[in-house]
Amino acid sequence: MVNSSHLIANQEPHSDGWHYLDSRDEKHKKNYIEWKYFNFTQKDLAGYIIYYVIDPEKNTKFGGGRLLIRIVKDGVSYGLIKKIDMEKVELDLLSASMSMGDAEIVEKSSYIYKIKGKANNLNWNLDYRQRAPTIESFQNLNTCLIRWEKVNWLIKMPRAQVTGDITIDKEVFHVDALGYSDTNWGEMVPFFTKYEWGQYSDANFSLVFGMLYRFSKMKSSYFYLVFGEHVVALENALCEVKRIDWIFDKILGVKVPGKNIFSVKNKEYEIKFSTNLIYHDNLGLKIYPFLPKIVVSEQIVEYEGSVTKNGVTLHEFKGRGFKEWTTRTWKSVPLSF
Repeated sequence: MVNSSHLIANQEPHSDGWHYLDSRDEKHKKNYIEWKYFNFTQKDLAGYIIYYVIDPEKNTKFGGGRLLIRIVKDGVSYGLIKKIDMEKVELDLLSASMSMGDAEIVEKSSYIYKIKGKANNLNWNLDYRQRAPTIESFQNLNTCLIRWEKVNWLIKMPRAQVTGDITIDKEVFHVDALGYSDTNWGEMVPFFTKYEWGQYSDANFSLVFGMLYRFSKMKSSYFYLVFGEHVVALENALCEVKRIDWIFDKILGVKVPGKNIFSVKNKEYEIKFSTNLIYHDNLGLKIYPFLPKIVVSEQIVEYEGSVTKNGVTLHEFKGRGFKEWTTRTWKSVPLSF
């Protein structure tokens, strides 16, 4: 399952390797989860691909690898979630490289990743070239009442240039887009951890944020603004979120935020922006038989906003990006982990 392959010449180990053997503890390793997330968006095409492992030693029925791919072309969604036995998963301890059945991550250098694979009617072969500094966000953070729960977030590529091809039913689409990649890992009980996440990039600016909730009340917030190669961190700054519109999802039986307005500021910087829902995908996970199902709403949204410093506008932005929002439901969600 785990190997230590040789790094490419002149390449050094870094913080985006697979953390499983270093991060687990013997008492709670069945609750270990780790994933690497990639996305891209361009005018006519958008998508996200996630490679992840849950309970790698298979102490529960959920144990194994998962491959999640979603491609949205002209408003039509293609993709799947595929469970892969851990015997077909290889993780590299020194780099981000891994293989999972017919899917791979190949770390060509510390700043260039190739992701490729095939599943049903989809094939992908994409290069991610890092265009903004890596951000080490929270580490070993406890997000709920369970003391041993610890989660980590590494924003490896806040902005990336993505090139390559996506094939859908033998039709090839060329990708030349902006993208994003991050890594999450730790031991956690997903039922008690609620979060909201978002990401947007243009040629010179990137926004990445995450908010953690306890009992529906915001516990902590992490907003990162990247101007070229300069990172501004607004961690646990004054943050306000207004839900302007909700969309009822008949499949979930719950309301999903349709429009939101965010305002975050510290003594120097302030960012205000809105998100408008364009597309959402609902992923469900059932952990305990007598509790509701966890739902992650994966969303493509339209961002619009501005950043100021000491009252002077630094950047205005508008365009498509990604967002996630979590909730609970008793209904059966057809696409499940």
